[in-house]
This record gives sequence, C-alpha cells and structure tokens, in this order.
Amino acid sequence: MKPPRSHTTVFFAVFLVALVLKIFALDIMRVSGPSMRPSLEQGTFVVEFKLAWGIPVPFANRYLVRWGLPEAGDVVIYPILGRYVIKRCVAGAGVPLEFSREGGYSVRVGERVIPLNDDQFRKLCGTARVPDGMIFALGDNMEESRDSRDYGFVSADSVRGKVLWK
Repeated sequence: MKPPRSHTTVFFAVFLVALVLKIFALDIMRVSGPSMRPSLEQGTFVVEFKLAWGIPVPFANRYLVRWGLPEAGDVVIYPILGRYVIKRCVAGAGVPLEFSREGGYSVRVGERVIPLNDDQFRKLCGTARVPDGMIFALGDNMEESRDSRDYGFVSADSVRGKVLWK
C-alpha cells in the first residue's frame, strides 16, 4: 500500500506545472487601450498561445525551435518600448508594399490600402517588401493605434505569442 502524498507535495507539483505552462505555453493578458477596437475592447482578457510558431526562449527575443511564422490576420503579442502590445499581423516577410501620394499618403498591402501620415510615409516608403524575418503589424483601430506605421516592422523573433481566445 502506497503512503498518502502530502498536501505540500501536491501543491508544489501543481505550482510547478502552472509555472511551466505560463512561461512556455499559455498566458492571460488584459487589453489596455483602444488600438484593437472593435475586435478587442479595453479591459478584455485574452489567452496568449506562446507555442503558436515554436518554442520560445524565456525572457529572450528568440526561439529555441521554430515551426512557423505569423501570417496575415493573426493577432499577435510582442514587446515594444518596454511593454507588450497586441496588434494584427497585416503582412509577413516578402509581401510587396506599394506606396502612394495620391489623395494623401498610403501604402497598399495586397488589396488593403492603409493611410499614413507624413512621418509614417517617410519612415516606410523606401521599402518595397516586408523585410525577411519581419512582420507588418497594425491595430484594428488605426486612428488610435501606434503600430508598425510608427515604429517600423516587427521582428518575427520578438513576437511572443498569438491571441488564442478572447
């Protein structure tokens, strides 16, 4: 007959499993700010899936093993300017970018025309394609979003995870 396990052992085993899941696989985040409206409202909790594209190295902007990259339409989480942000991947590496000055500054990504201001146009217009290893990410509420139009392309290695559930 096996001796009964102590409550302390069970507690620490559950704690260890939860910690490993949080570091490597799943996390819960709360949306702050209006940049992803109407898809994600401020205060909404989302589940982040960290294994969407590979096994991330904790606390580093790289992957131990990678099996995919963010694709257009994926809602991704990545660090920028010292905090994590939630944005939509609009284009991955190699996607052509067509810049225009007609009727105001804009960039065409596939069939989508994205408005730009003067500063954003100057920062991005020298690029014909999304660079290798990068993504172009935007907030759904472009009027109130700071995104790739402002700080440039996002390294695919720095993308921490994909929004799995909201």
